[in-house]
Amino acid sequence: MSELNLYKERFERLLEKYLAEYPAKLSPVWDAMVYAVSAGGKRVRPALAYMGAAVAGKSEECADSVALAVEFIHNYSLIHDDLPCMDDDDLRRGRPTVHKAFGESTAVLAGDALLNLAFECLGGTGRAAAYIAGKSGMRGMVGGQCLDLANSGGAGVQGAEQLDLINSLKTSALFQAALVGGALAGGADDKTCAALETYADALGKVFQIVDDILDVESDEKVLGKSAGQDEKNGKVTYVALLGLDGAKERARELNAQGQAALDCLGERGERLKQFATLLLKRVK
Repeated sequence: MSELNLYKERFERLLEKYLAEYPAKLSPVWDAMVYAVSAGGKRVRPALAYMGAAVAGKSEECADSVALAVEFIHNYSLIHDDLPCMDDDDLRRGRPTVHKAFGESTAVLAGDALLNLAFECLGGTGRAAAYIAGKSGMRGMVGGQCLDLANSGGAGVQGAEQLDLINSLKTSALFQAALVGGALAGGADDKTCAALETYADALGKVFQIVDDILDVESDEKVLGKSAGQDEKNGKVTYVALLGLDGAKERARELNAQGQAALDCLGERGERLKQFATLLLKRVK
């Protein structure tokens, strides 16, 4: 989708301008923050924010604050996730993780600062801000991380249904924050937001299954991060529970469920359906 490249280009310009104009740049924490958020990545969440605004019939501009906020939240979570007390990873997006480049204490503060920066961006967005706060906290991403920690060492997960719950909170919640947040910023109605929320829940689970598969099938050069981390940390994954073929089939099933949720939107949902198909194509 060439539109995704356009969304990414728009977001990179927006991010560069925002960082350049920010008034308080205290080193080394600011340097670590910029290092984290400027490393590129797929920018899936900003793209979802812009697509949410489009579903509501508004321009990308009305979702700029949401796009920045969700990407700041995402990167804060990655910084903390990579710490030795969490997943203990040394590589992210082909570069040393923030705690390896700047030290653990600076990494913790950089993550804290990015989370707060997100809500500076969301001032004045009303319902979108409240929705994103819920999806990034204990009712969403933080809650999912809590359950994921309990999953380390193989404890606490008995089947795919429980793993779905973890990933619904850990991954899908921030997809929902981006997509529904963008739609809310554009004034979308409750019916539209409910359809987008169901779609984003399925999309996040597919995204995580694909990551689980790539963790097994890919290498460090392709992933941009350490391969085999799930096995190293003793985590139960879809691949471990269902096997590679079963995990791929589960991803296809969830993809179909997510796309079906958009049928009520008619043509407004077509771009999102194409995006889901593109995401699934990351694995063969």
